[in-house]
Amino acid sequence: MLPNISGSIRDGGVPCVSWRRSVLKKLRKKIRHSFGGIALYSILLPIKILPLNLLFWGGRCIGRVAYYIDGKHRRLSLENIRMALGKEKSPQELKRIIKENYCHIAQSGFEMLRALEYGKRYAHLLAIEGKENLDRALAKGKGAIGIMGHIGNITLLLRKIANEGYPASVIAKDPKDELVARFMQELRDRSNMGTVPPKPKSLVAKRSLTSLKRGELLIIPIDQNAGKEGIFVDFFGRPASTPAGPVIFAQRTGAPLVPMYIIREGRKRHRLIIEAEIPLVNTENKEEDLITNTQRLTRVIERYVRKYPSQWWWMHNRWKSQPPQKIGVSREQ
Repeated sequence: MLPNISGSIRDGGVPCVSWRRSVLKKLRKKIRHSFGGIALYSILLPIKILPLNLLFWGGRCIGRVAYYIDGKHRRLSLENIRMALGKEKSPQELKRIIKENYCHIAQSGFEMLRALEYGKRYAHLLAIEGKENLDRALAKGKGAIGIMGHIGNITLLLRKIANEGYPASVIAKDPKDELVARFMQELRDRSNMGTVPPKPKSLVAKRSLTSLKRGELLIIPIDQNAGKEGIFVDFFGRPASTPAGPVIFAQRTGAPLVPMYIIREGRKRHRLIIEAEIPLVNTENKEEDLITNTQRLTRVIERYVRKYPSQWWWMHNRWKSQPPQKIGVSREQ
């Protein structure tokens, strides 16, 4: 006799319906992720042979279509930008920015697939400004921590850093799809860009500190929701969970904190901008210093976003995590 795997609610077993739903949910998720990788590789060949001008217009067309059919991320993007810039810009302006944002993201996706060509064939399309700031920071012999946000095409930011010959690593979370993750890792490997996975925390700290001790550049994005592991600082007037790693590493090693970002200029060109080191506030209260310094870094990212709003990742749920609300005293007490 076959064992009863369905069980029942009364005898403490797992209901068959719940079990089937769980299996189907996992199966759909796996298919969705696998489809993403297959789709990526199926369009890679034609994209590799098309001239950049066609990719530019193709990306814009796909972005415009995606804006109308991707209701979930469109609503989140509009909600985020209204909260951040609603007092400064009209609803029409905000909508126009998000439409342009979709075009930018689609273009960036196409450019990512051609990223290796920006090492030689298209290297002239990547400019750099403020290189002396990074050179000055690295000359201190303690490595440097590159502070960045998801502005512009960050794949090309990493490509340009590699082009300039800087030994560097980036803390990066791979996509869930295995094929896409493998493709992204291959891009970084062939660009001589090291990768530090964001988890587990002990391994992140070990690899990051090792990189800095070798005098390398460690690039850390700080503009995505850090969940329970982050600290809350102000971002566009609202608490946002933010990675504390950059400041902690700087406090431990003395490595300079160097802001950097890349912007799209016209159809095909991009410019990497590296700013001067941000001095670390260092008092006897280390916990307060951690918050103060993380807030200063976040203000830099906010300044970038205000300047180039159509090139930031608005569809990310940046303010998803919120600090626990303080329980107020009842009026009746």
